[in-house]
Order: sequence, then structure tokens, then C-alpha cells
Amino acid sequence: MEPSITYETEQAARELAKRFIRPYVTRGDSLENLKASHMGMGCTGESVCIGGWMNGKSYTTDFILVSHVGGKTANVAYKLRDIFNEIIGEIKSAEAVEDFKLEPG
Repeated sequence: MEPSITYETEQAARELAKRFIRPYVTRGDSLENLKASHMGMGCTGESVCIGGWMNGKSYTTDFILVSHVGGKTANVAYKLRDIFNEIIGEIKSAEAVEDFKLEPG
């Protein structure tokens, strides 16, 4: 992480990384599927990819890279496994809440 990045930008970058892979995790893609995909997405002010180059450094597909978020430079790398597991936990928590709501009484 660059020393000049703000906490807000870092949090926005983490959320972008999660939003990027959440649909694939939700449909059941494995961590290995995601690593093999080398997926990336870029649009106005946002850029995220699995593995690749960022800031002159090469990263394996063990990392998800967020170079821009909200029009700001982020240049942060997260372990793909950490983001993947965080999403799995959120999905399981949401399912548990739904199961609780469905119980009678």
C-alpha cells in the first residue's frame, strides 16, 4: 500500500475487490477457478484484476490488485484467498440470518 493512500480509499479499494469477485464466488466458482481466470475490469476511475502488473511490480494470481478506485490511485494488493474467504463468510452469515427468519415462533 502506498503511504499516501487514505483509509477511506483503502476501504473503497477492498470493497471494489469484493464486488468484483462476489458474483463468481456466489455462483460457486472455486478459488482455483478465479486464480486461473486472470480476470480484470477497468472502467472510468476504477481498475481491478487478478494477478498482473501494478506499480512496476509483477503479482501472481494469488493477489487481487486494485490500482484505481473512485477516480483515485489506490495501488493496493490483497491476497485473493483473504477476499474470497471474506465473501464466503458474508454469504454464510446472510444464509444463517435467512434461516433464522424462517423458523416458526
